[in-house]
Amino acid sequence: ENRNNNLYVENWVFGKEASMASEQVNRIVEAEKKAAGFEHEARVKADEILANAQKQAQKEYQDALSAARKHVADLYEKHKSDGSDENSASDSAAEKAAEKLRDDAEPRREAAITATMNILMGRN
Repeated sequence: ENRNNNLYVENWVFGKEASMASEQVNRIVEAEKKAAGFEHEARVKADEILANAQKQAQKEYQDALSAARKHVADLYEKHKSDGSDENSASDSAAEKAAEKLRDDAEPRREAAITATMNILMGRN
C-alpha cells in the first residue's frame, strides 16, 4: 500500500507539474497570438502609410511636372512674342532692302529682259 501511495503522490505531483506546464504553454500560445495580431495590425498600418505617401508623392510629382510644363509654355510664348517683334523688324528691313533693289533695277529692267531673251534664243 505504501507503493500505491507513492504512485499516487508521484502522479499527483507530475500531474500538477504537467498542468502548470500546460498552463504556461497556453499563456505562451496566447501571447504569440496577440503578438501576431499586433504585427498584422502594424503591417496593415504601415501599408496604408506607404500607400498614402506614394499617392501624395505621385500627386506632388504631377503638380511639379504640370508647373514645369506651364513654365516652359510661358517661356516659349514670351520668346515667341519677343521673337515676333524681332522677326517683324528684320522682315520690315528686308522688305525695304528688296524695294530698294527693285527701284534700282527698274530702269534697267527692259534692257535685262532683252539681254536674257537674246541669250536664250542664241542671239548676241
